[in-house]
Amino acid sequence: MFRNLIDKIKSLAADGREPFNPATLDDPVALRTDWSPLKGGGANFCTRKLVQVSPLRYEFRAAAGAICFYLIFFGLGAAALVFSISQIISSEKIIAPEILIPGGVGLVFAIIGSVMLYFGTLPVVFDKQHNCFWRGRIPDDELIYATANEQLMPFQEIHAIQLIKEYIRSKNSSYHSYEMNLISRDGVRTNVVDHGNLEKIQADAQTLAEFLEVPIWNGI
Repeated sequence: MFRNLIDKIKSLAADGREPFNPATLDDPVALRTDWSPLKGGGANFCTRKLVQVSPLRYEFRAAAGAICFYLIFFGLGAAALVFSISQIISSEKIIAPEILIPGGVGLVFAIIGSVMLYFGTLPVVFDKQHNCFWRGRIPDDELIYATANEQLMPFQEIHAIQLIKEYIRSKNSSYHSYEMNLISRDGVRTNVVDHGNLEKIQADAQTLAEFLEVPIWNGI
C-alpha cells in the first residue's frame, strides 16, 4: 500500500501537475466513476493499433512491435527447452541441474510468451452492425442481449471515453502507461487498450469519440 502511495506521489512530482479533478467535467456520471487504473500494469510502447475495417467497424489489432516482443519471449523459451531435451537424449541424464534449470526456465518463458501472444491478439472491436464494443471472441447471440461489463458494452450504454495514466516502476526503468476505458451511463468501466504511446492513444480516442458520438474525459 505504501509503495503504491509513493509511486503516485512520484508520478505527480514528475508531471508537475495536480491530480485530475472529475468535477471539472460538470457531469454527475464522472463523479461516480472510478479514476484509478482499471487494468494494472501496462507497456512502455504501443501494443495496439486502431484499424478501420469498414465504415461500420473499427478494430484494435496487435501492433507489429508487440507481436515481435511476444514471439521473442516464446522463441527464447522454446529454444532453451529444445536444447535441454536434446541434452537429455544425448547424455541420458534426466536429473542434472545443468540440464533441468535451462529447460525449466525455457518452459516458463515459452508459456509466458504463449499467454501474451494469445491475449495480446484477442479481438478488440467496435461494430455498428451489432451496435456493440467487445473484447475477445464472443458469440453473436451473446451480443444481442449484452449489458455493460468488463468484456463488452452496447453502444447505447456508452456515455464517454475515459483516458487515464498509471505510473509503473520496475528495477530497471519507470514509465507511464496510458489507459482507454469506456464509461457506461451507470459509471461501469470497460477497458479498451493500455499502452505507453500518449499521442497514439489520444488520437485513437478522438477517432472513436467521433465514431460513437460521445465525449472524451481526458484525465491524463
